[in-house]
This record gives sequence, C-alpha cells and structure tokens, in this order.
Amino acid sequence: MDFIDIKILGVEKEAIEKDNSFEQAYKYPYLLSEKPDDLWIKFFHSLYRLHSYDKKRQYTIIDRHIVAIISAEDKRQQFLDFLKDVVNSTNQKYREMLSAKAQEKHKEEARKKREEEKIRELREETDHLGFF
Repeated sequence: MDFIDIKILGVEKEAIEKDNSFEQAYKYPYLLSEKPDDLWIKFFHSLYRLHSYDKKRQYTIIDRHIVAIISAEDKRQQFLDFLKDVVNSTNQKYREMLSAKAQEKHKEEARKKREEEKIRELREETDHLGFF
C-alpha cells in the first residue's frame, strides 16, 4: 500500500465561522492534502493528546479538514506549527505501522512457502515407500 504523507495545505477562509463554545470561539478549518482514513485519525488523536503544547484546542476531523475551535486571541502561527508537528508525527507513525504490516506479510508468505516446500517433499517421499 502506497501512502502519501498528509499535509496541511491552508485554511478554508470562507468557512471560518463563529462557534458557541466560548465568547471568542471560532471554527477554523485547516485543509488537508488527503482525506485521512480512520486509523490515521486514531493515531492523530493519540499523538495530539500526548503532545506537550499548552494551548491545545478542541477539534474535529471532518473529511479533509481539521476543524479547530480557536480563540480570536490565539497565536495562530504557533497553533499551526503545533498541528503540523502532530500531522508529521502521525504520518511517521502511520508509515511505521504500514512497514510493520508489510514485514509481517512477508514473513507469513515465507512461512507458507516453506510449508508448501515441506508438503512437496513429503509427497515426493511417498513414491519411495515400500508398501508391498
């Protein structure tokens, strides 16, 4: 499976809107280069929670967007840098998972090949058994 790193391409300016979470809350939709699958999103959620950034905001991932609830007072470049770091870490973890799956598949194929070879040997051996 070929995986193309997901990147944050920009902000959907026209989709910025007021949110009712708190007084100065706004929905701020970051556009992603690809629509992430469920496993990528799960990794993202996990890494987002683990990150030490102190101004984390509530967010959702919808289609090709990370929609953050930000304050009008937030330093948006710092938050973007934080999100890019989490996205990059998520891409790396996702790639590692794909690599581990590929290695496991290769090991399983090698095991099956050895098994098939042993079966072939056993079948050939039966030709030399003396039944009479």
